[in-house]
Formats: sequence, C-alpha cells, structure tokens
Amino acid sequence: MKKNFHRSKLTLTFFTSLIILLLITSSFLSAQEQTTVQNPEQDKTETELPPETVIASFGEQTITLGEFNELWSQILEEYGPGLDKSYVLNQLILERLLITEAKNSGLEEDEKVQKQIKEITEQILVQALIQKEILEKVEVSDEEIAQYYEDNKENYVLKEQVHLYNILLDQEEKAKEILERLKKGEDFEKIAQENSLSPSASKGGDMGYVLKGNLLPEIEEVIFALEINEISEIVKTEAGFHMLKITDKQPERLRDLEEVREEIFQSLLYTKQNEAFEKLTEDLKSKANIVINEEAIK
Repeated sequence: MKKNFHRSKLTLTFFTSLIILLLITSSFLSAQEQTTVQNPEQDKTETELPPETVIASFGEQTITLGEFNELWSQILEEYGPGLDKSYVLNQLILERLLITEAKNSGLEEDEKVQKQIKEITEQILVQALIQKEILEKVEVSDEEIAQYYEDNKENYVLKEQVHLYNILLDQEEKAKEILERLKKGEDFEKIAQENSLSPSASKGGDMGYVLKGNLLPEIEEVIFALEINEISEIVKTEAGFHMLKITDKQPERLRDLEEVREEIFQSLLYTKQNEAFEKLTEDLKSKANIVINEEAIK
C-alpha cells in the first residue's frame, strides 16, 4: 500500500501525472514501435553529468537532467522498460507547453478549475496523512501471525475433496444408453464432450477439485463413496441425470502455517489498519468540539 501511495506522485505536478497517463493509455503501442535499444555506455555518460545539466530549453523554460531522471526512474518503476527516453522527454516538453498555455488562457483563475485543484489537493493531503499515520506505522509481526494461526486452526482445515468428472443429460433413457457405453469401456471424457449438457462438457466433464459440502447432497453422497476411476450409477437431480467419476481423493487436512501465512498477514494487516483509522478519526473528532444542527439537516 505504501508503494501505491508513492506512485500517486508519479511526476512533479498533477498535470504531469495526467499527461503521462494519457500518454500510456493512448500512445503505448505507438511508443513500443518507436522504442530503440539504449546504449549502456550512453546511459553511463548521462548519469555522470551533474543533475543541473539542461537537457531541453524552450522559451524561458528548461528541463534539467535531474528532473528528467527522477521522472524516468518513476516511469520505469511503474511501467517497466518499453518507452524511449526521447519520446518521454518530448511528452514532458509538450506537457510543460500545455501548462503554460493553460495559464496564459487564464484557467488558473477559473472557478471550476480552482475547485478541482482544491479537491485534488485535499485528497492528496488526506492520503498523505493516512500514509504517515497508518500505513507506515501499522505492522504485523511473525509472532502475531503464528499466534493467530494457533488460535484459529479450525479456520484452516481443508475439507475432504475429490477431482470430479460429470456427464449431465436431460433424458433418463439417453442417460441409461450412455451409462452402458461407459461400462463397456468407452472414454468418459470423449462422451462428455459429445453428449453432456454441463458447462464442463468442453473440458471432457472435468469439474476440477470439489470440496465436501459445496455440492448437492445427492451428488456428494455418491462421489465421496466412489473409488478412483469408478463410474457412478445415474444420479437424478433437478438439473437432470448425472454420471459421475472421480480421478483423485484428498482427505481432510489442516493447512500448515506456511500455506496460510500470507492470508493471515493480509487479514491482520487489514484489521489493524482499520482499527488505526478508526482510532485516528475518533481522536480527531474528540478534539474538534463538533456541534451539529440536527434540525437543519432533517
């Protein structure tokens, strides 16, 4: 989450962020076609130049190497390689020209523009406060993760599961014919592809692994009693007539800590961040001496 906040400051101004976003979304394919391989020696020479080196000037404005390198490193972090430096520099120049034209047109004084700038500024301030007071301070330790796992092991029990194949038909007579063919050794998956009405037909009836408790009782009663590669008798449900097969069984087991560590971490982090946010807002409200005119808002 911290990384995402820094990415919101992709460029030196809000307008730069906007123009880069437009650049990426509307011109990315074109940019890729124009990309050239950078010369490592050339990059090395550029980084050895002082950051105040002017790399572009137009009118009374300049762009320094330091400014550009900061922007370039942020673009690499956000999007990875793929854009040419000259292309990005040209877009940065265009952005500066657009800003200048907007100012010369008096848009800085436009009430709607001022309102939008104010709203964006306030959003960034709130985001920065949350970053500083919550995201950077809230942590989850290995000890907390281990303790939570020990206290909640019942939540990490993986129920019994089977790898299930299904053929579904809407007519019992047709189902009986198919079952006879299966009992004679015809390929289950091929028959499923040619005859089954289930969405899994295109995959030969393969429904993947299914956990106990997630299917209709009449289906589960059959499949969890089957042997590996055994084909069931016809099972009738509201959907139609089923012929079922399993190719693997996995018994119920407790997932170990390493399997669920990231899951627990994210859960605890989310909980602690919410608690920290609630505490922050309650502290702010308690200090603000808030008075609300209930009558006025009825």
